[in-house]
Amino acid sequence: MVEREFASCPVTNTSGTVLRRRDVASFSLAETVFPAGLVLTPHCHAHGYLSLVLAGTYTEKYAERSCVCNEGALRFLPPGELHENEFHTETRSLLVRIDPVVLNRIGEHAAVLSKPGEVFGLASSWLANRMVREFRADDDIAPLAIEGVLLEILAESARAIGEAGGSNAPSWLRRVREALEDSYLLAPSLAELATIAGVHPVHLSREFRKHYQSTIGEYIRKRRIEHASNLLTNTETPLSEIALTCGFSDQSHFCAMFKSHTGLTPAKFRDQAVRS
Repeated sequence: MVEREFASCPVTNTSGTVLRRRDVASFSLAETVFPAGLVLTPHCHAHGYLSLVLAGTYTEKYAERSCVCNEGALRFLPPGELHENEFHTETRSLLVRIDPVVLNRIGEHAAVLSKPGEVFGLASSWLANRMVREFRADDDIAPLAIEGVLLEILAESARAIGEAGGSNAPSWLRRVREALEDSYLLAPSLAELATIAGVHPVHLSREFRKHYQSTIGEYIRKRRIEHASNLLTNTETPLSEIALTCGFSDQSHFCAMFKSHTGLTPAKFRDQAVRS
């Protein structure tokens, strides 16, 4: 992987107030707080980064698109990627700076790590939560555990960003996918999404499945399960409330769908997350 250079791109370190930092092997982890209203004008970094939003919301913009990063979002940013950030609320993130040697080694097998993207999937959510717990642990095993978890996350990043597909998707279809990321808990109608795209609903359904290897309904359901897994791991919210928050008709429906996707009931998933 060769780092990209931008003649007009200011290369910066991360901004914000660092609450805690740990350096482990080829990684540097920093729990960082960004104030509400902060705007970081177009810039890039010499290193690659993983960022996990612990609290708050911000928008990250690239040359041709933007994405809203809410609590629980895990993103990969390659070195030299021109971007800007706007923090809508006070935001606390765990930022992981990655040595280029690591990316070069992984990049030999996963070219998708040359582009930014959100890391989806239950495996990634599970690993992200483990990363936070090990980051905060004080025993002598934590550094080894952190390094192992981060390498797994990078492998999942390559897989998840690659599976997300859509690199050749038309701009109208990318708009729909971005809209789904903002509204998957609200169950937008196919007609509403087709209006955003400016195409017929049948064409939208066919092209979405072609580019993202999933129907729109399956995509929304998967994102809801991922959101539920984050709530199960990081909060004590009752199952009935999680079911309603994540758009399921009731707790029974939620439990059935969650088990069909993960192989575990929500209660068992929460129990294992707490003990891991």
